[in-house]
Amino acid sequence: MGIKSQMSNKTTGYAMLIPASILFVFINAFPFLYSLILSLTDTNFIKDKSGIGNFIGLKNYFDILFNDPEFYSVLLFTFIYTILVVAITYCLGLLMAMLLNRNIKFRGVFRAVALLPWIVPTAVAAISFRYLLNDQIGFVNVFLQNIGLIKEPILFLADPGWARFSVIMLTVWKEYPFMMVVLLAGLQSIGPEMYEPAYIDGANSFRAFRYITMPLLRPVTLVSVSLLFIWTFNSISFDNIYLLTMGGPANATYVLSIQSYYVAFFRNKIGYASAISFVMLLVISIAIIIYAIRKKRKGEIVI
Repeated sequence: MGIKSQMSNKTTGYAMLIPASILFVFINAFPFLYSLILSLTDTNFIKDKSGIGNFIGLKNYFDILFNDPEFYSVLLFTFIYTILVVAITYCLGLLMAMLLNRNIKFRGVFRAVALLPWIVPTAVAAISFRYLLNDQIGFVNVFLQNIGLIKEPILFLADPGWARFSVIMLTVWKEYPFMMVVLLAGLQSIGPEMYEPAYIDGANSFRAFRYITMPLLRPVTLVSVSLLFIWTFNSISFDNIYLLTMGGPANATYVLSIQSYYVAFFRNKIGYASAISFVMLLVISIAIIIYAIRKKRKGEIVI
């Protein structure tokens, strides 16, 4: 009876997984395979009424890697953007987590306020930043001019360098609460008994942070940094940058996700855009594997 009961429970469990599995196939697996097929064709939705063009094999990938100089400039900025966002977000999130881990008054209120950027919809945040950074009526320029720090307005969204700075700051502002929450959970799992022997031996706060806090946060750091890297490289970069600058000025804030979007819907090269997306997937996979191997071997936090 016991064996039959266990088999019956397993059968019931597998049966309950069927609806979720079907949903997963239609939401994830089917679009993935369809995009892969498109990347091997010269699909153009204006010419190809059936939805799929002629099969051309790996030509799109060959053109991306060897005949598209724009791809490499966009790839470079995508990496710069992603690395800076992850690094600054981690440092800011860690700082906020350590401050909010202390026993201070109104700690719950401060935690709630610190989470606000994460709650604000991306569209609202981007519109707010566009207003704040406006070179004529934006609060930032008006404030800096009133206190005498600048004489001429800073073209935050019209100058290529400042535009890149602006999209990075918007993403950091939006994403640091995620890092703060994850690291705060990690800090709260470290009991005071871990620090007492070090303080008895004469260690100061910096040494305790370096040799106790950071090593114990390594598992949390690996997961949070890896997830943020993937999100920033892929979806977060598109949302924040497109809503703030639409890839401008003069394509200065193009990242791979935005390039893929413009190639697909403005240049109408669906197959080529799909190939760019799969190159993005390959780059993300390689970066995460290298990061994980290096961290495992050296036992250090790599930001």
